[in-house]
Amino acid sequence: MNRQALAFLTMFSLILMLSVYYVTLPTDTTSVMTTENGEDLSDSKEDEKQQGTEAEKLQEEITSKQEEEVKKQSDIVSDTKSSEEAKKEALETLETLKDDEQQKTALKQALEKAGFMSAIEITEGTCKINVFDSEDKEENAKKVMDIAHESIGQKYLIEVTFK
Repeated sequence: MNRQALAFLTMFSLILMLSVYYVTLPTDTTSVMTTENGEDLSDSKEDEKQQGTEAEKLQEEITSKQEEEVKKQSDIVSDTKSSEEAKKEALETLETLKDDEQQKTALKQALEKAGFMSAIEITEGTCKINVFDSEDKEENAKKVMDIAHESIGQKYLIEVTFK
């Protein structure tokens, strides 16, 4: 192999490695625009709006799933062909769903009051809390769990996820 081909392959490999490196970096570490104090000049408001819309989208998906379940149970109750036992189970499920919705609303308000943007799903004894605007730190998780325990008590197993 001659020197020109070796130099070309070396430079090509170097450029390829660097481009793969820069593509795989998280977007916030490649920010170039900063102030003299080291503050990022990129639009943090846009990030907050995006996180807010993600939280709203996820909450809407969760709510639509719950509404489908309510509709299903309501159809069972209103169906004349359903047995009394099925109607009783459907009514119990509807009552549980209503209670879960009230718990979810109270918890969401408590988290918003503490400054956490979240989407909450309560299913089968588990309360899943998705936090969007906070760093994934043990302190924040503890705060969220404390707020959840104050709001809903020991009724549910609490899962906290940071997004």
